[in-house]
Amino acid sequence: MSDTSPVEGSSMWMRCNVENGTEPIRYVWQRETSSEDVTTFAQGNNSIINVTNVNRNHTGWYLCVASNNINSQTSDRVWLDTIFGPDVPQIDVTPPRTVKQGYTALETEAVSLLCQAQSNPASQYVWFYNNSQVYTGQKFTITKILRVDAGDYTCLAQNTYLNTRTKKTISMTVYYPPDGSPSCSVEPALNHTSLRLLCSWPGGFPSPSLHWTGDLIQDQSNTAQLTSSASSTTIMLPSGGLTSNNSLFTCLGSHPALKQSTQCSTRTYIPPAEPLCFAYVTKDKQYLMLSCSWEGGAPKALVWWEGPEGQSKGGEQTFNILILHYGTARSGKPYTCHAKHPLLVETKTCRLTLVPVTKPYLSLSEVSPVEGSTMWMRCNLENGTGPIQYVWQHETRSGNITIIAQGDSSVINVTDVNRNHTGWYRCVASNAVNSESSNRLWLDTIFGPDIPQINVTPYSITERGYSALERETVSLLCQAQSNPASQYVWFYNNSQVYSGPQLTITKILRMHTGDYACLALNTYLNTRSKKTISLTVYYPPDGSPSCSVEPALNHTSLRLLCSWPGGFPSPSLHWTGDLIQDQSNTAQLTSSASSTTIMLPSGGLTSNNSLFTCLGSHPALKQSTQCSTRTYIPPAEPLCFAYVTKDKQYLTLSCSWEGGAPKALVWWEGPEGQSKGGEQTFNILILHYGTARSGKPYTCHAKHPLLVQTKTCRLTLEAPVLQTQRRVVSVYEGSDVQLTCSLRDNYLPVNEITWFNNQGVGVQDTSKYMLLRTSAWANLTVRDTDETQDSGEYRCSTSNAVGGTEINITLVIKKYPMPPNATLVRVMYTSRQRNEVELEWVVKNQEVGGWTGFFLEHRNMSEQPQRKGSGKEEKVGPVVWYRNILQDPAVRIYTVGSLTPTVTYQFRIIPVNHRTVGHPSTPKTPAEPRYNVYPAVIGAAIGGMLFAAILTVLLLMYIIRNRNNNPRLHDLLFGRQHSQSRENINFPEDEVVSTSEGGIEEIGGSSSLGPAMALPRASSPLTSSPMSATLTTTSQAPPSGDDNEPVSVTITVKATGS
Repeated sequence: MSDTSPVEGSSMWMRCNVENGTEPIRYVWQRETSSEDVTTFAQGNNSIINVTNVNRNHTGWYLCVASNNINSQTSDRVWLDTIFGPDVPQIDVTPPRTVKQGYTALETEAVSLLCQAQSNPASQYVWFYNNSQVYTGQKFTITKILRVDAGDYTCLAQNTYLNTRTKKTISMTVYYPPDGSPSCSVEPALNHTSLRLLCSWPGGFPSPSLHWTGDLIQDQSNTAQLTSSASSTTIMLPSGGLTSNNSLFTCLGSHPALKQSTQCSTRTYIPPAEPLCFAYVTKDKQYLMLSCSWEGGAPKALVWWEGPEGQSKGGEQTFNILILHYGTARSGKPYTCHAKHPLLVETKTCRLTLVPVTKPYLSLSEVSPVEGSTMWMRCNLENGTGPIQYVWQHETRSGNITIIAQGDSSVINVTDVNRNHTGWYRCVASNAVNSESSNRLWLDTIFGPDIPQINVTPYSITERGYSALERETVSLLCQAQSNPASQYVWFYNNSQVYSGPQLTITKILRMHTGDYACLALNTYLNTRSKKTISLTVYYPPDGSPSCSVEPALNHTSLRLLCSWPGGFPSPSLHWTGDLIQDQSNTAQLTSSASSTTIMLPSGGLTSNNSLFTCLGSHPALKQSTQCSTRTYIPPAEPLCFAYVTKDKQYLTLSCSWEGGAPKALVWWEGPEGQSKGGEQTFNILILHYGTARSGKPYTCHAKHPLLVQTKTCRLTLEAPVLQTQRRVVSVYEGSDVQLTCSLRDNYLPVNEITWFNNQGVGVQDTSKYMLLRTSAWANLTVRDTDETQDSGEYRCSTSNAVGGTEINITLVIKKYPMPPNATLVRVMYTSRQRNEVELEWVVKNQEVGGWTGFFLEHRNMSEQPQRKGSGKEEKVGPVVWYRNILQDPAVRIYTVGSLTPTVTYQFRIIPVNHRTVGHPSTPKTPAEPRYNVYPAVIGAAIGGMLFAAILTVLLLMYIIRNRNNNPRLHDLLFGRQHSQSRENINFPEDEVVSTSEGGIEEIGGSSSLGPAMALPRASSPLTSSPMSATLTTTSQAPPSGDDNEPVSVTITVKATGS
């Protein structure tokens, strides 16, 4: 296939590939669905089919069947996965409720939104609420939906592979009911001839449904008038008294968000009693007021007056008073009050005729008036003809009765009620007919709270308020006049801390200092008053007084300081001790809030080691405390020293005179008047670097108040001098060597000691060099020494403000002696496989030693070397030697493995003495392993050699015994007499390095001085025999490489007999 995952709508092709087959070949294309149904969708002679518009239905397994006249073959299945989508999402809402605008949900119920969009690969879903992302996932659940969750919900489906997306938006409306329940009422209409029912239930969405039920008459449907709005409904009941008394009307309210309906009820009924009429006179006796009322009923009745001569007041419910000019009332003639209720067709009446006074009863506008307010008292009469006189009496708690007012008014006003008005009250009404007294009525005046009074225990008052000692118990009692009794709240620095009249602090602390306010509350009046006091907690300073002594008057006198900070109030401080008798006349005393200072006289009048004590006392402490200080001269003498600043710009001379109390004053004086002084801390003389006078003293002066004379110390500046343990150091190559350099004496502070190597370059810490240094010395360690790189002159240098110096040290690196030569004695394959070679070698003069290991090397030969004299050109492979390092000097046999059997190798051995590499041995090619007849051959050879040796010995004995008979044969074999010895062996000189300034140091070798390379010396001449003989020995040293010929050493020895 051209693409196994094509995008929907794209084009692709499928090819059925056949490696072999006789034409014509027929191709059948089959498709297997997920239900394993196989269908043929194409066939023909073409091995390629094109799909021009791929869609999701093409997804499945595909295979092709190729057939000809011989056979038929079926290919393996190939999965075609069509990439598509996402389609436009489908949103399922649970529970499903649809309206024209979209979906609805009931408030506080769980709502689930499920988004599904066909896509391959599967869609990723993101939910948005009013264009703001709120959730990621296919299913978005709102556990308790609220009215604020109403709005547009959008599901965005994304195909992350194609980077495509689609979305769908739905509108969600949340239904919520109105708060509470419906409100019902009934009111009069049509001038109190009919009734109007009102039902209201505001709020909620959508608006609730309201419906009236109840005692509605049968023909009400024809006569009632119904009026409705969004959240209320009104019904007009018919007039003519058709509605019965005590009728109950119910308004039913329902809402989609409520599982059940709710309701409210109202009842209409006639007032249970009859209308009441009464009369009263104004204070100025100008008018007689006739009042009418018909209490109760629903709705309220309408009342109006009608007089005996047509004087009337009516038509409105509130105008229930008939006003007559005083004295114009018709005695004995009735005044009629008419009362109208919508449930009655007829009106009711009550009549008022002026008669003698009856027993009055007292009424108060307020039986519990608030102090300072206004109230009235009324003396009510059921009957009585005016004018009527009224007398007001007040009875106290002790039973005393007083008249407080009298006159023709039945009402008295108290404009400014106070607590003294509390008591029993009665009124006495009288007219020309009779006199009557009312019953007592209690008047309880509400007042307060007054400004509180705060009593503090224990009582301790100061200018700023009250005081208390830390950790004692303090009680604050608050009292304020009030009716009813006050409630008390305590505040500390405007923060509430306690409720109740008495605040007790068990252990008062300094942190409790502040303002304490008592707030008195009258809960009935919701009035309050408060008073604030300041409470100061006395606490002592921490610890005890601190004493010190310091110089004064330019270090000619002493000042004693005693300080005890903290505490409140400030402590009292007083000095005692070793004060001289007349000090009271000469000392000067200075005091502050928490310290006191006394000035002692000058002139050395204070003795050494004097003790002074400061006594401290405080009101919060039961006993006083103290501290002491002592003044004494420093025990030692002044010390001088110098140092250089880091930037090498200045030389600093420092002077100190440690010890003593107080500290001494020091200052410098130079050889040319350079000085610094006048203050104790200025004990440093600063000179520009390089300007110091070498060899000239700088003087430091030290002054102490107990001494009349000053003391001095001097500092003379000199240039540094370096020294080393050895001026010449020798070491064997490869070892580490340490070079030392130090200052000879304690000089003026010097710069850092610097090392320079044999190339004159400054040395830093590296892998080659290691530095150890202090201010007085610096050691340089040269690691892994090499003769070529590290031999030479090393230099260490330093300087100070006066001058500089340096010293040279010679480092001699010696090589280890040349190791003795080694010779391969056996190089043989270990088996017929030719993949391992065993080598054996010997070392000449191995009893002398002088080697630490071996290099065993081999190389590959492209062809075996030709024998000498063959006349043919010898082919030699590349000169590449592969090395095995043997660190054991005692090893003599080694096996080399992992060899290629078809390659010819050469081996050689090189002795090593530390870093000195010896001469390589003659390369040898491995021999084939011996056959089974090898022991017999060896035995025959040894036997032949023994037989030949015996014959040779017998021949030599014969010649020696018969040398006079055969002199020429004797001379040929043993040589002539008086021969000289010749040797061609070089013996190196002993290496001895010495100088007049240093010794010789050897590191890593023997302690005795010897030659760099030692070889065996020649033996002494042969003199034991008178016969002369000649001995010639030829030895071949192993070559150092392929290009070097072996070294031949010839030793000729001639011996001459005497």
